[in-house]
Amino acid sequence: MNRIKRLLDSMYGRLFTPGDVVASAGLPRYEVLAALHVLEELGVVELVIAKGNYRVYRLSKLGEKLYKVLEAGHSLSLSIEVAEGGGSEVTTEAEAPASSPLAVEST
Repeated sequence: MNRIKRLLDSMYGRLFTPGDVVASAGLPRYEVLAALHVLEELGVVELVIAKGNYRVYRLSKLGEKLYKVLEAGHSLSLSIEVAEGGGSEVTTEAEAPASSPLAVEST
């Protein structure tokens, strides 16, 4: 979970390129590129600009909520179900007090 938190720390509140994340998170480029691909598929990051190989991303609303939950020290549970036809459904749920505005549920 520490690497996810480092990635989200480097992405929160700004537009970013994979190179920006590599520089600020201190992780290898191949790990950042793989993580961005997965996070984009999960709806945590959104592609803003794509020109050739140049990409600019931002955290989605779900990504911002996820960041706030992890920042507050709550735990997170991800469930990914893959259908036979290749489609998938992602459910993200944070364990936060019911009264907390940080509770995240998305499908």
